[in-house]
Amino acid sequence: MTKMHYGLHAKEVVQRFQRMLTPEQRDAIPEEHFDELEMLISAALGVVHSEQAHHAAKLLENYAHELRRQSSEVE
Repeated sequence: MTKMHYGLHAKEVVQRFQRMLTPEQRDAIPEEHFDELEMLISAALGVVHSEQAHHAAKLLENYAHELRRQSSEVE
């Protein structure tokens, strides 16, 4: 997933949040706050994706190590 994808998902989340607000609530929140919320959501998505990719890579490394170990055993 690229940063652009994070941004698109973050924008959708913020738009959904804005639809949940009353018109008065929306008017009371400056647009820059919604922009900041979008940036925070995008960053959070990036962190979660990075952590999951790292975890998956570790699992693959462990599996490769185990395959090497088993292939060197003499039966």
